[in-house]
Amino acid sequence: MQEEDDSLLGYQDIYKTVIPDLDYYLRQIDCRDGCPVNTDPRGYMMALHRGDYLEGYKIARGPNPFASICGVICGAPCELTCRRDRVDKTLTIRAQKRFLSEWYGLSLEAHIKSLEMSYARGSTKPKPNGLKVACLGAGVASLTCAHDLLRLGYQVDVYEMMRMPGGMLTYGVPNYRLKNEVAINECGAIEYLGAKIHYNMKVGRDITLDELEEKYNAIFIGIGLWKSRELPIPGADQPDIIRGIEYLRVRCAEEKWKIGENIIVIGGGNVAYDVARTSVRNGAKSVTMVCLETRDEQTADEFEIEDGFEEGVKTLNRVAPKEVVRDSDGKVIGLKMNRISQLFDYLGKFSPIPVPDSDFIIPCDTIALAIGQSIDTSFLNGWKKKNELIIDRGIIKTERGTGRTSVKNVYAGGDAAFGPALFITGIRHGQESARAIDTDLRNTSPYQEFVGEFTELSPFRDKTYLKTRWALPTYQPPKLRIHNENMVENNYTEEEAHLQSNRCLQCHVNPVFDGTLCIKCNGCVDVCPCNCLKQVPLSKLVLDEGDGSLRRAVNNFYGVESEQLSNEELANMGTAMLKDEDLCIRCGLCAEKCPTQAVTMDAMNYSFRWLG
Repeated sequence: MQEEDDSLLGYQDIYKTVIPDLDYYLRQIDCRDGCPVNTDPRGYMMALHRGDYLEGYKIARGPNPFASICGVICGAPCELTCRRDRVDKTLTIRAQKRFLSEWYGLSLEAHIKSLEMSYARGSTKPKPNGLKVACLGAGVASLTCAHDLLRLGYQVDVYEMMRMPGGMLTYGVPNYRLKNEVAINECGAIEYLGAKIHYNMKVGRDITLDELEEKYNAIFIGIGLWKSRELPIPGADQPDIIRGIEYLRVRCAEEKWKIGENIIVIGGGNVAYDVARTSVRNGAKSVTMVCLETRDEQTADEFEIEDGFEEGVKTLNRVAPKEVVRDSDGKVIGLKMNRISQLFDYLGKFSPIPVPDSDFIIPCDTIALAIGQSIDTSFLNGWKKKNELIIDRGIIKTERGTGRTSVKNVYAGGDAAFGPALFITGIRHGQESARAIDTDLRNTSPYQEFVGEFTELSPFRDKTYLKTRWALPTYQPPKLRIHNENMVENNYTEEEAHLQSNRCLQCHVNPVFDGTLCIKCNGCVDVCPCNCLKQVPLSKLVLDEGDGSLRRAVNNFYGVESEQLSNEELANMGTAMLKDEDLCIRCGLCAEKCPTQAVTMDAMNYSFRWLG
């Protein structure tokens, strides 16, 4: 029995528990459970460690048509949920995926070959079903949707306003973090699969949604958020104030944008740091970031903040822009600021309070805004149903899990539908919308059938995995990388990847207790280094929780009707072994210690297939 919650339920030492099933054990693979598309990092790290790189790449690529870019720039929610983080430091999952991706190859040919590894429904050579779908934008949400629909026999056309595919991958992520060639090749594989991309074609300007509705059975909107939010202070509305998204769009396409020597970037998020660090590489001698938040409140990833600091970006926290200062000719010469004492009120509502008489001016010749993004609604131009599509707080109102909008047969995903998020989340949106489109157009009901097999682990795992030290890939020195517009993070060496993959706790392995062999010596409880095991009398369990399966299990095991027994009789009748999943590190010491072999370490291997 697995301990779910040892909180007091109004009584002393009363425990809510669950009896594990296959779904329960799947959820114990925390990295898989934390990934929006349910990639199995545990699986590919184990394959990497044993030297089976091809199998490792297949596991990484299977649920994700953009595995290579995720190996470089993914926000890695899998690392945030990783169980190893409760021991010392999380696994370096993203970096290990990059190692496997680069081993397999980043060329267009390699990505085309990887199409056969997809776990998505259908195949690379489906029978055409006669249905047509238009995708707006060639970012990850749209192209993932296209990828999944193409495998089912749909004809998919993609309308992209830029000259290259990838959306924010190519026009929003600086080349020192992700080389455009990688993203373009990954998009190219989906073109090879059958997606026809119409470049330099902006919906609302070159073609209308009315025209698309006439030609296609469904439309997916994945246009992203390409407008920078404006700052309502005097002088900030002029064209010489750089808008961060537009600036990155030009610079990431390796085109020129002339800036001054002393630039101020307003904002404290990832986009603001991308603008600041790109400006360092664009010739600025001084880059200063100003933001309302404290360092702890900034929304930027920690590595962005640290890398920016190493590259000479100065950050002023808890300050608010007040006015753009210009000379008699109208040129920018500074930014007037004031300090703030509070950003949020006691209810957590945004409510900055300025410090009296704290105004000061920061000299500069260039100012860039990077305080947020918004949707460009010009794609609605010329559409008769434009008032039917609900846009609320700057994003399209969209049903979670399906991508359905307020207009029939119009779907949405990615940032335009749910606000700024990780690339891997946009990939999930594309997958969900593809399933919903197929359900609505062909009346299908797809679901995943899982099969699990449990085998005893023998011999026990070597404990070196608990001693291996955490190590990130190395970076180029700051003095070199500020002049480098190519990748500045190095890849793992083979030895480094092998060592780091060994740190995986292998959460598919669990101790299993055989009550018929247990002599209640408590040896397993005593030896557990994490105090995750506990023996309690049956009277301490909430037997009627949920569907009553726990009471049925007790009745079946002991051959009684436990509901007719008193607490004292239950306590004398038997004992339950509880396990706290948040603490278990899969060390196997409980099984090694057991004198009767009542405890074994069993590995769950699972497979699934799409049905419906």
